[in-house]
Amino acid sequence: MRNTAKLILVGALLAAGAAQLSAQNTVLKVVQELRFKLTGYYQMSPTENDSTFFRNAGKVTISNNDIINLLEAEVGIIFSSDAKLLLISEIPPGATPIPVDSAPTIVVRDFFQGNKFDTDVTEYFSAKILSSIEDTKINKNPLKANGTSYDVLTFEMNVTQASFKLQGFAKMQVSTGTYEHDPKTIIHTGKVDSTGSGEYQVSVIGGVVPVSLTGTIQISGHDVKAFEE
Repeated sequence: MRNTAKLILVGALLAAGAAQLSAQNTVLKVVQELRFKLTGYYQMSPTENDSTFFRNAGKVTISNNDIINLLEAEVGIIFSSDAKLLLISEIPPGATPIPVDSAPTIVVRDFFQGNKFDTDVTEYFSAKILSSIEDTKINKNPLKANGTSYDVLTFEMNVTQASFKLQGFAKMQVSTGTYEHDPKTIIHTGKVDSTGSGEYQVSVIGGVVPVSLTGTIQISGHDVKAFEE
């Protein structure tokens, strides 16, 4: 299986290289890291004694590694323990004021033989910005932003072993993103307090069961990168 995964990675890297050669446009995007720290509660089998029934709740933790492991089967790649989840947002050229990308892309970033390798997993794990209200001061020329935003976000996973949706609120820090020392966009960073529900495979024996979810999602990073399209 791992040899197959390596062949897939090699093929994908070659395809990515060919795509770069044929690309016509360069676009700038914000690249940020996502860190999930979730707890899921699920209903276990009831127990009883002579006088009382007991409804028992089980608990499972869900981290980045768990989410990435779930995505492996869908994309046919075995990721390393160093793989990261990234949120990639487009920067519309020439837009004033600069809008927030309401439907950013989620990718798994890993490295293979020293090469960076990004796998788009948005088909299976997606993000949406439902609302973003800023309280900021923005200098026009040069662009410089400082302040706070109040954002509502959702994250949704749909894979074989899990199907759930999270919604959260965050008081985010607003700052400026630069590319080659030139300010280009406005960036939101912070911690999202989230809740949600769905189904999750709590164990091999327990199988996929309904879960109630709570936890945090950390959005960090100010990188602005050029992408060939």
